[in-house]
Amino acid sequence: MNAYFLLSMIGALSFFSLGLKLKNGPEFMESWLAYRTTASLRNEDTWYEGNAYAGKWLMILASLILIILVFAELFATQNLNWLLSILFYSMLISIAIIYILTERHLRKVFFHDGKRRPKF
Repeated sequence: MNAYFLLSMIGALSFFSLGLKLKNGPEFMESWLAYRTTASLRNEDTWYEGNAYAGKWLMILASLILIILVFAELFATQNLNWLLSILFYSMLISIAIIYILTERHLRKVFFHDGKRRPKF
């Protein structure tokens, strides 16, 4: 086991713990460690819904990143410096995926003014 693998695992686990914090909901809307977009800041309902949804996907994608890192460590035979690259790019892609999915979810659940859409 090398230092790059440990650093990558720590990064992925911190990504997972951030998702756990978001899923349980940040304490207040001024929190800097939260899912903060125009759609999520419309009111408290959109704030908690957006953070819970983003946190759920953050935990799912962090688990996937952990699995990818373990397989990369197991099957890598040469230079393992690229583990940090895998972690970095997979986190960037995950953030983009989370943004797209959460914004789509908020548009589906809420009207543009922040009121919840009726369920049919």
